[in-house]
Amino acid sequence: MNRYKYIGLIFCLLAFVACKKNSNKSNPFDDWTTTSRGSVMQDLAIDPNTIEGLHKNIFKPTCANSGCHDGNFEPDFRSVESSYNSLLNRMATNTDPQNAQYAKRVVPGDAASSMLLHRLTTFIPGSQGVMPLSLEPTSDWVVKKSQYLENIKNWINDGAKDQFGNSALSTDFPPQMAGIIAFADGSVTPLPHSGYNPIEIPSGTSSIKIMVAYTDDKTPVNQFGTTTLNYSLNPNNYSGAETNMTVESSPFNTKGFSSSNVDYWHSVTLSVSTLGAALNDVLWIRTQTTDKVNSPVYIPSIPAAFNTKKYFSIRIN
Repeated sequence: MNRYKYIGLIFCLLAFVACKKNSNKSNPFDDWTTTSRGSVMQDLAIDPNTIEGLHKNIFKPTCANSGCHDGNFEPDFRSVESSYNSLLNRMATNTDPQNAQYAKRVVPGDAASSMLLHRLTTFIPGSQGVMPLSLEPTSDWVVKKSQYLENIKNWINDGAKDQFGNSALSTDFPPQMAGIIAFADGSVTPLPHSGYNPIEIPSGTSSIKIMVAYTDDKTPVNQFGTTTLNYSLNPNNYSGAETNMTVESSPFNTKGFSSSNVDYWHSVTLSVSTLGAALNDVLWIRTQTTDKVNSPVYIPSIPAAFNTKKYFSIRIN
């Protein structure tokens, strides 16, 4: 016990010496005062005719409502980047059968052909109504609607520049999903695909041909790089081997994800018996592709909305 007392005493002496040794050093906070640090820099004004201004004034307070454009489906107005990337040259999800010219959400330099403005001003038959469908208490859309529509039009006609002021012509976006279809046992007619629901594979089917459609702002889809397909019983875990897809000599043109007709260039034929699925199992499909400019992308992506993943799936009957 005495030995431990001596050790403790030694530590106390060392601490005392250390404190004594440093006692002459000045404390950097001795002269601390409570004087004001001066005026705080005010936020710089944001040009309302830019994508930052549109996001601050319109998209965030009015459109990114819970259950609306908050990442559940595109356009995604949660951030400036997601707003820009899901608007520019992107195919419109809900089309206007009476106005086929509104095929894309935003056409840089052409507000008159951009679905974004059309959806904010016109009722499309079969749709839920003119956007926005509901308003948050923080939105001033009703009061400033005319001004905000003018801001959107100005931004588009000025080239729909990004947050750094770059023209859309200097930007190359990665490929986007446009649709998925399937054929049973060599049929030339696609199986029914209703809404976001899985494609139903009839009982007794031996093989299925899956075709996928993509869109890209600059690269022709039939000139994409290596494109592969994977499938899983778990929409969040794809551990199987990637299967290379074939580029057809000519596309199959039919309805896509946005309800408008798109070209299906990529295909793969699979034996139902090798899928590892039991009756009524849902197989979640995921593809990987590249436009040879951007890094390869997964479609649908891991954080994609569940409805998107469900659309990209098949059910074994």
